[in-house]
Amino acid sequence: MGSRKLLIITTALTFLLSTLSPANANNPPRKILSGWLPDYSLARNLPTVEGNLDLIRDISPFWYGLTGESSIKDKYALGKYTTPKEQVIARLKANGVLLLPTITDDNKKFVLANLLANPTSRSNIVQTIKSLVLKYNYDGIDLDFETFYTQDGRSSWAALKPNWIAFIKELSTALHDQGKLLSVTTPPDFAPETKRAGNWIYSWAEIGPLIDRLRIMAYDFSTTSPGPIGPLPWTEDGVKYAINQMPASKVFLGIPGYGRDWITKVEGVCPKDFTSSVVVGAKAAVVMREAPNLAASNNALPTYNTTNAESTFTYKKTYVDPTNSASFCTASRTVWYPDERSYAARTNLVGKYRLGGIAVWTFGMENTAAITAIRDIAKSIAPDQVIGTLSTDLEEIGYGSTFNLTGTFKLPDKTPVPALNVRFEIKNSSDNNWRTLSAGVTDLAGVIAFPIILGQKSQIRLVSEGSWERTEGKTIEKVISVVPNVSLSLPASIKVATSYTVFGQVLPKVAGIKLVVKQNMKPLGEFITDASGGFSFEIKAATTGLATYQVVISAGEKNTAAISDEITILVR
Repeated sequence: MGSRKLLIITTALTFLLSTLSPANANNPPRKILSGWLPDYSLARNLPTVEGNLDLIRDISPFWYGLTGESSIKDKYALGKYTTPKEQVIARLKANGVLLLPTITDDNKKFVLANLLANPTSRSNIVQTIKSLVLKYNYDGIDLDFETFYTQDGRSSWAALKPNWIAFIKELSTALHDQGKLLSVTTPPDFAPETKRAGNWIYSWAEIGPLIDRLRIMAYDFSTTSPGPIGPLPWTEDGVKYAINQMPASKVFLGIPGYGRDWITKVEGVCPKDFTSSVVVGAKAAVVMREAPNLAASNNALPTYNTTNAESTFTYKKTYVDPTNSASFCTASRTVWYPDERSYAARTNLVGKYRLGGIAVWTFGMENTAAITAIRDIAKSIAPDQVIGTLSTDLEEIGYGSTFNLTGTFKLPDKTPVPALNVRFEIKNSSDNNWRTLSAGVTDLAGVIAFPIILGQKSQIRLVSEGSWERTEGKTIEKVISVVPNVSLSLPASIKVATSYTVFGQVLPKVAGIKLVVKQNMKPLGEFITDASGGFSFEIKAATTGLATYQVVISAGEKNTAAISDEITILVR
């Protein structure tokens, strides 16, 4: 007998380019926010994550440091939290965010470089990291190896580069084989024509195909003298170079939640308690949310630098000997820090270059207005929601019969979406997952139509292809029931008081279909189909005349209930 058939005829299958509509600001925000959860102040930083889950796709707990080829230091313990780490992990996972904890290079100068140069120790590091990921069932790992550019020196980079690439390749394979992600955090690099000092040791072009995320630490531009933390032109140059080395969707822009407060001048002689700290060139960190209070308490007025997209102010502070008010000094101080306008300017680069998102250092440093700025932009660049509707002219068909399916795809404001790639998917009792059986495109009215033949009871749906501009659109799932066909090998006539074996066939050919055979309206017996949908029974007529036979089929996973036509034969 023939096997189950499914015939799908679509409209034109040409994939057309469409004119894209701007995203609707009322959409849920695009999940563009990620970042680091530090190993301190968890009670302050975790609420930022849990209060903004609509924006966040993944986070990186800053909990681990590599201290050798087979050893990783657990920094969570440094925070002296009373809550066990496993409970925090479970809490974060319950919120549906991906966990990509960060591992830093906590080795001394050249140690990691030498380990990566040796194939055996390099492989050991890969296995050590993989074991950590599997132990806690993390979704992947984030590497923040900075000794390369902070201590080892540029003269070592040429020898290190091939070993670094080999390491990333091995780690990528090991993690991807387990369904885990690999994120790499690096300082910025730049195209040669910018004449900016970059960090080419991280080999963006070479590792791009191997990693799932590149996080660019676009901060710490000014460290030795007052200036912006991550000036916008410098930041944007790094982004533009990154997206020329790998898909933009892999690139996440790291933005600072902190600023710095430099001492630029000291007048007078400082008391002994301040002689070592109040000196020209000394600096202190300033958290974004605390900077306005620092300015206000010192009668300073911050100004926003539009070129660098950061705020700055100056003030003076006097340091007095508590035992001798005549002994004091006065320091002139300059502060640079990001605010909500800074966050908005950098978040706008996500939409401009179609980046994967931003990564904040760290969660919990921001003010409320900064999060609002991110959310507003995330809504403005969020993909339009595509709403699909599905209709059929029949919900129950006979085996081998055709029904017509029509799908319509529109935006929430009822605007049709033409030239939209759409998949026809099916799932029946034999399927664990949905299967794509064909694809087509919507017409100018956002409509696509399919004439379909189904072999058994099935769930059906249409799914539109998601893109940067639009969400994936799924129609409701609809069940189409299939009424079985039955054939019986009854002869035209039989002899009275003689036994005959009759064979039957149910289509679709499914094992386990329950049925009752009736002779002259009375049950002759109950039967179950075999693997080919077949069954057999014995008939014997006691008197001459006419005998009628009918099959009553019970509903099952793959079929609806059905009753065959009556078949009449002559008993002679």
